[in-house]
Amino acid sequence: MLGFSGSNGSSASTARFASVLALCSCLLGTSRVAADTTDAEAEAADPAAKTEKGDSEAAVAAAESENVNAEAAVAAAESENVETLKVEQGKDHAVVVEDPTTPVLPDKDTFPKRAYQLQWEIDVPLFAIGAALAMGREIRSTNSSAPAYCTTIPEGCDEDDLNFLDKPFAGNYDENWSKATDWILRGLFVAPLPMLWIDNTFLNMLNDVTIIYESGLTALALSGLATMSAQRARPFVYGTNAPEEVRTSPNGALSFVSGHTTMAFALSTSTFWTIYRRHGPGVYAWTTLAVGTTAASMVAVGRVLAGKHFPTDVITGAAVGASVGTLMPALHDAPVVVVPTVDKAGAGLLLSASL
Repeated sequence: MLGFSGSNGSSASTARFASVLALCSCLLGTSRVAADTTDAEAEAADPAAKTEKGDSEAAVAAAESENVNAEAAVAAAESENVETLKVEQGKDHAVVVEDPTTPVLPDKDTFPKRAYQLQWEIDVPLFAIGAALAMGREIRSTNSSAPAYCTTIPEGCDEDDLNFLDKPFAGNYDENWSKATDWILRGLFVAPLPMLWIDNTFLNMLNDVTIIYESGLTALALSGLATMSAQRARPFVYGTNAPEEVRTSPNGALSFVSGHTTMAFALSTSTFWTIYRRHGPGVYAWTTLAVGTTAASMVAVGRVLAGKHFPTDVITGAAVGASVGTLMPALHDAPVVVVPTVDKAGAGLLLSASL
């Protein structure tokens, strides 16, 4: 005979409910163990079932691999147009957008041999602006413009108005040194053509030499602006070594800064950076830098000995020229090499720049 007793009915109901839950948990655990045991026994009894399961997983993996290969093919096809795209930083990921500029594309090679990437919308205006400003210097030196101010007053040009660095060179005049600096500058202008063409195609050479000449023209334009603003008297204006018609010509007011020196250092520096980008930091690059700097320095010294500029004119010109010769190549990124990649994680594009 089974009996229940207690003083509180609610406590008895709670005890019964807990007993039922415990019984259900026990039955459920037993069922899971039985199911696992049944699966293990089935695989042991029939190895073919296990093989079929593995084949099914392999088929799914193969299908995923086909998708990866398809994505890689699309990425490879799209890589041909990657030079017209630009990557911008989105809110939480990178976003590829259309590039508003139009790249100039010379010969395509397995590995690009171009040191720079030209853009019509950037480089053509730079050339136009540089040419226009450089012409201002020539216009200033025509007979329609006034000579140095100090040549128009009775007391003439006073050497005591010069600083201690420039004063010893007042009155210099030597046309032979002036002609020598002209030829050295021509050499710096022509030298990049064979240097870049000797191991490259003609179009790639033109691509890279454009930046070198763009550097020289921009430097000349900046020196022209400074010259027209300062209107400083040249050294040959002081004294009587130069003929009177030379001393009183409009060309006598174009001392600061030295256009020859500015352009020479811009050409030599940008040529060095071009060789450095294409050949790396080797003997060729450092020799180019040494020879180019020496030639540009000879131009600077020659302009002082010719009586065309003071030391401060050529020092400033060298600083401006070397700066432009470094800045202009830095503003033109090297072409990007795009390589499609496929691995277990998926497909993508590997981007690398040759500097």
